[in-house]
Amino acid sequence: MSKTGKVVSWRGPYGFAELEDGRAVYIHTDEIDGGRLRIGLSVKFDTQDVEGHEGKLKGTNVSGEAVQAKGAKLSEEEIAADKKRIEEMNDENKKEFDVVFKEVERLNRSNKVHMLKTLLKELNVGELKARELKRPDPTERGSKRLYSKGEFTAFYGAAHGNRMWALAGRKGRGGGRKPFAKKEEAKEEA
Repeated sequence: MSKTGKVVSWRGPYGFAELEDGRAVYIHTDEIDGGRLRIGLSVKFDTQDVEGHEGKLKGTNVSGEAVQAKGAKLSEEEIAADKKRIEEMNDENKKEFDVVFKEVERLNRSNKVHMLKTLLKELNVGELKARELKRPDPTERGSKRLYSKGEFTAFYGAAHGNRMWALAGRKGRGGGRKPFAKKEEAKEEA
């Protein structure tokens, strides 16, 4: 039984046509006597299942306005019309892609929120806050006082606070680094 579709792509020796129900049909150049198909035009063909590829269709006995015979040259008007059709199809595809992309983005956001809520429930956030991670200041050799990351950042500033926090996490209390002048100035003021 003959079906009609629209050519959506052509890549050298093969291409694809799309049926009205959205299914893709593979068409090889051998089915059009070595010719090619013009994108965006309608084509008629019989379909058969592709062996080893469940649900995939192959087009046979291909004919229609999209078929370009082997060696046939297109006129300038036909080339311009093909380019315009391809641009219109690309614009349609871009619009469809944008809609799908926005939906995927929305689902990802809601999924991340759900995952975060689940994780926070599992961790019991109130208990986590009570046991906030603290580290010794690597510049205070004899001190046993521990500081949170926020305290490091407030005392040393954003850039140095993060650096000092990382140093404090290393074995050996920062590897014997000398204190910053800012720290000594703050002690003198106090």
